[in-house]
Amino acid sequence: MNKDIFKALVVTIILLSPLAQAESLDQYRQGWAYQALRHQYFIDMGEPVGKISFPYTHNSYNSQAYQNLGSYHDPNHIHSLVDQLDMGIRALELDVHWTSTTSGKALLLCHGQSNHTGCSPFDRRFEDGIKEVATWLKQPGNAQEVLILYIEEHSDGHYDEIIAQMERHLGGLIFKPSACSSLPMDMSKADVLNAGKQVLIIGGNCATTQWSTFAYQGNWATDNDTFQAYPACSTANYSQTFVLNNQVRIYEDLTNLSSWFGDPSQPITPEWMAEAQRCALGVIGLDQLSIGDARMEASIWSWSPGEPNNWENNEHCAEHWANGRFNDADCNVELRYACQDNSTGEWTITQQAGPWSYGNTQCRNELGGNHEFQTPKNGYINEMLKSAKQALQLESVWVNYSDRAAEGQWRTGDYPTIARPDPDAAVVWRKLRNDKGKCLDLAGRNTGNGTEVHQWSCHGADSQLWWQDEAGLIRSKMNQNKCIDVSGAGTSQGARVHLWDCHGGANQVWLRGASNSWRISNATNMALDIKDPFWGDGMRAHLWEFHGGKSQRWSWD
Repeated sequence: MNKDIFKALVVTIILLSPLAQAESLDQYRQGWAYQALRHQYFIDMGEPVGKISFPYTHNSYNSQAYQNLGSYHDPNHIHSLVDQLDMGIRALELDVHWTSTTSGKALLLCHGQSNHTGCSPFDRRFEDGIKEVATWLKQPGNAQEVLILYIEEHSDGHYDEIIAQMERHLGGLIFKPSACSSLPMDMSKADVLNAGKQVLIIGGNCATTQWSTFAYQGNWATDNDTFQAYPACSTANYSQTFVLNNQVRIYEDLTNLSSWFGDPSQPITPEWMAEAQRCALGVIGLDQLSIGDARMEASIWSWSPGEPNNWENNEHCAEHWANGRFNDADCNVELRYACQDNSTGEWTITQQAGPWSYGNTQCRNELGGNHEFQTPKNGYINEMLKSAKQALQLESVWVNYSDRAAEGQWRTGDYPTIARPDPDAAVVWRKLRNDKGKCLDLAGRNTGNGTEVHQWSCHGADSQLWWQDEAGLIRSKMNQNKCIDVSGAGTSQGARVHLWDCHGGANQVWLRGASNSWRISNATNMALDIKDPFWGDGMRAHLWEFHGGKSQRWSWD
């Protein structure tokens, strides 16, 4: 079968088939939608923040994943913060209240009013949420991720406590303002990474000197229910020019409380998400995000369904198809080139066709030095290229986007240099806490071979302090030559996890997986888990098939 006909058939099947719910987060992350979102994340790495989109969840913390007998019974979300990140979310909202707990007042993640009405003493502690995010960011595979944390603070002036808790876990990763200011719209993700940082914090009103040099003031320009789709790309309060150059937010609220007593904003449907992306709307806030959510797939404006697929291992350059999406193609195919005017941003298509590698030369030869062989970096600019092609009745043109340097790493021709500082190699012994609130501990504080590893109330003695070395071994502070080991190199459900002499075998090499889980290297579908975790202290560690529940989500404490 002709390759182009086959591709068209595949695209048709994908578009017409009902969305299949992924069976697990692992499976979703192996699928086309997630991979396309990953490519799309990198395509705008050098673009100003005001021109790009940060996938966002509204009231991110208010989740069924953290429910207990007294908290989060009207959740905005199904999944944990880390699961939201693993699905592609890059902006989180955390409502922080200084309110009562069972042991005095503290900073809690509460879905309540400004006076703390609606907060529960059993709500999750703010610091636990920060630990979860910090653990995710510090995984090697997430070293080039940039997040926005929106802190809606109701802290009754306890800014110092917010800062202290965030500094403890994220301090070295926070890109801070030098004085009271709003988030700069001309800064790029590359600028943040090249400063050795990964986190932008917005929220508050510069209430104290320390807070004003920690968090950018305000939040996002928000205008629910008035967004006008492409080509208007405006809202009642914000012009098209403002929308295209600033982070403007729309969001939904799908809680029962909002439905019963409030005036909830317009739901974000897949169709509305696609329209927002065509306008490069900066912040589109989702509730009830699910694995395989059709709205996340609808946020993909770049790659055509099923692409890139590296057909016959010979497709390393991107063409812009008639449907306005990218396709990977043989770089030697002859197509015309998409050129962009540096001063106006307008697209022009060359008259001359040729192989992909001639793009830079041909754009300048035909159109002058102010034109460059380019790639759309957001959905609105992509629509402009689509219109330029349609005016010439062209189906496909080359864009300056390829993975010729490294298979699977698609980069634009003007991709910025990322030079992050080397990670700190200092050994830091820390507790490993699961979302049941228990720490990984050595039974009886023993270090002999075969000592049971179990969960216990966190106390911070050496029997609960661990460090993962560069080989992936998790060593005990009580004896640095002893490691967390799977008994008998087992890989089946229920295989015991205990302490043993460090030898570096596959049954001692632990990898980070989705949901901040630990996976054993010789059976990556199996996660470090606690047997019957509900029963508390002393319940032993074992392997279990990954499910992402509380007993499998481990954060460094």
